[in-house]
Amino acid sequence: MCGRFNMTADPLTRLFMAMVGQPFPDGDRLNVAPTEFVPVIAAEDGERWVAEMRWWLVPHWAKEPSSRYAMFNARAEGLTKSRAFRMPFARQRAIVPVSGFYEWLREGERKIPHYVVADGGDGLLLAGLWDRWQGGKEPLESFTLVTTEAHSALHWLHHRQPVMLDSEGAKRWLAEDAKTAELQELCAPALPMPLAVAPMDTRLNNARFKDPACLEPTGPPRHIDRDVEH
Repeated sequence: MCGRFNMTADPLTRLFMAMVGQPFPDGDRLNVAPTEFVPVIAAEDGERWVAEMRWWLVPHWAKEPSSRYAMFNARAEGLTKSRAFRMPFARQRAIVPVSGFYEWLREGERKIPHYVVADGGDGLLLAGLWDRWQGGKEPLESFTLVTTEAHSALHWLHHRQPVMLDSEGAKRWLAEDAKTAELQELCAPALPMPLAVAPMDTRLNNARFKDPACLEPTGPPRHIDRDVEH
């Protein structure tokens, strides 16, 4: 699962430059929650571009935008079966570069946010799907993050994780000629790089909290080696 993330110019300018040849397009986005708009790298018919999209997928066939169903994450295991995700999986995939994402760990009566980042500060490339709804006065472009079973090294934190890709995997995810089997393989539980996971301030539990403290751990990180067996 992935329900919050951060986007900061450092390191995302490097990732956007590598993927689309342009810098991160706006100021830092902290403690991003579902239904907020953020820049993503979209692809369709062999073309890539950066677009500001709503994080909560609205299928093109929907009668109206709705938050009735949890469409901010898409389970990798059902992408070819879901009416909402089947067409975007085939033709409208996206990469969402993030500085890091949050998961919550229960400690007694409290839920403690933990920040997951690349161990080295290079940012993460998350697999997504996008769609365009045109039932209103203006088209609405939106996206969802693809999740998979957690790698064994992350099971202590949550049983699901976003699909994280290295640069080559991200290019294949966006490729027009990518086959279904190849895309499904990219969705397998994996860690494309070492990770660091650190406890954070519980003020992050409130999605309205956008302070720079969103980036400041409250304790030492736990380092996770990508070579740990699944």
